[in-house]
Amino acid sequence: MLNMISKSLPSVLQQALEYQVNESQLTHDDELQGIYDRLSNLNEKVEFLKNKIKSNREKKKG
Repeated sequence: MLNMISKSLPSVLQQALEYQVNESQLTHDDELQGIYDRLSNLNEKVEFLKNKIKSNREKKKG
């Protein structure tokens, strides 16, 4: 559970969906793949912004 704290929300959501597929509660179909793709795209944007914020904070310190 502690590992999830360091992950972005889109990443956690994707992991939850994957769990549901593995437990046979969801079927991996085109719609689910589209959701995975959008979550991955959103996660990339979140990670980019997190890194940008960290960089800006370092610039202000130094």
